[in-house]
Amino acid sequence: MKKGKKIVALLLVGMLVLSALTGCSGGKKPAGQTGGDAQPTQAGQSGDSVDAAQTYNGQDVSKPVELVMYYIGDKTEDEDLVLEKINAVLKEKINATLALKNMSLSDYSTKYALTIAGGEDVDLIYTSTWAFYQSEANKGAFAEVTDQVLADYMPLHKENQAEASWGQAKIGGKIYFVPCNMANVSANAIVIRGDLREKYGLDRLKGLKDLEAYYTAVAGDKDSGVSFAYNASQHNDTSKYIGLYSENNWVRIEGSLMNYFSYQYSDSVTADDLFWIYGTDEYLAYAKLMKEWADKGFWSKSAIANATDVKESFLNGTSASFTQNLGTVGAVASEVEKNHPEWKPEVYDLNPGADRFFAAYTGDGVAVLANSKNQERAFMALDLLKFDEELYRLVRYGIEGTHYKIVSDGIWAAGDQMSRNPFGNGFSWGLKNSMYEMTREDMFPDQKEIGDAWSAKAVEGPTAAFSFDDTKVKNELASLQSVYTQYIPLLDLGLVEDVEGTLAEFNKQAEAAGMQKVMDEMKLQLTAYLEGVKG
Repeated sequence: MKKGKKIVALLLVGMLVLSALTGCSGGKKPAGQTGGDAQPTQAGQSGDSVDAAQTYNGQDVSKPVELVMYYIGDKTEDEDLVLEKINAVLKEKINATLALKNMSLSDYSTKYALTIAGGEDVDLIYTSTWAFYQSEANKGAFAEVTDQVLADYMPLHKENQAEASWGQAKIGGKIYFVPCNMANVSANAIVIRGDLREKYGLDRLKGLKDLEAYYTAVAGDKDSGVSFAYNASQHNDTSKYIGLYSENNWVRIEGSLMNYFSYQYSDSVTADDLFWIYGTDEYLAYAKLMKEWADKGFWSKSAIANATDVKESFLNGTSASFTQNLGTVGAVASEVEKNHPEWKPEVYDLNPGADRFFAAYTGDGVAVLANSKNQERAFMALDLLKFDEELYRLVRYGIEGTHYKIVSDGIWAAGDQMSRNPFGNGFSWGLKNSMYEMTREDMFPDQKEIGDAWSAKAVEGPTAAFSFDDTKVKNELASLQSVYTQYIPLLDLGLVEDVEGTLAEFNKQAEAAGMQKVMDEMKLQLTAYLEGVKG
């Protein structure tokens, strides 16, 4: 009996020692973590299954879950390969895997709200000031990001996320999504085919007049091989930022009002400087110019129904230009230079005299759905996808050695298969984090030159951190959006017979929808905000 008791005692001691050893095992801490127990701990693993306690930041994650995430943009050819790597890390750290779904840029505007309202099990979704954050948050679609959420599930965000980003994300004093952690200069550039410009004997572009000359030459060249000078897709917002906003030195009001109100930049902006965009002579002139360009065949008469992304049209040679933010345009130029060097891509700032402003952090981000069954794990996944360096590089750059390679500290170069998973793909937009961004070794020269010039003079816009609370005008904004969708994309593309008549009808409908009430409320809130900034 004594011998039996001794054996049992030894077995118990051995089990306790084994438990202690396995309980201390696990991978390295997430990059960027300097405090908090954000490292998962595991006890008793068998293969890929987790049969005992596993935690993240002290929170139990022993139950395996799959998180469904929607993003805006096109799926890359190697997305599944990259996702497999991402899921291996997420499985280890929070016992979760990710399933990705996407909405293309050409149709997200019609699918976004339907996706959320459709009853599909979705845990995470890209959102931003330009992608329905305000409207969907006010519908109760998104889970609130509270201080407790940060403390319990997002320790890396709590420690490292830019404080200004949280203020910019507030709606009625509450936060409903996790903004990116990167504030770039908010402006658009354009890339064109240098070989075509040279073929037509044109000088390098300096402004809209030069762009029009280039478009005219392309449209008249039946042997160029391209379909359109600019293969516009459903709307012309990106061109509007160059031809209207930057051309007139206007500053956008971010958030739910970005399509409606603006002001001209000055050092002493007040709420009285705010104006309704579509009541200005500048917009009328712009809309007339777009009609002239449409009538000249610069883009398709059926562009409003074109579901092909403009970027893809430029990359496949059916469009002679592409307009977007500088980073995206520069990356496209680099890709073209690699795959079609004979096209001689050129990137331009067509408004070099305009003031430049740092974009709000809320220009990209990710929300956790209010009806998600896995909210806690979704917040944890966001914490790691953005602030774990290993995961961030997979999200943003792809697989090292395949899609990219590290040249030296902070410098990267394209891998042989980068075209199968381009840097800065749509999945990565909402997770951008300047802490782990690297400089591309072969950054397109025009991009670097323009970027340096912008950074040297950029300032934070007077309203960059302003967040409009639409509680008192929800119905008016919904009506306004409906009217906007009916008229403005067509006006922006010049696809109407009578510009002045159509614009007048739109303004009449907008007034009936409650535009003035929205503007009055906007001015009240902006006045209070500006006074708070000063005081």
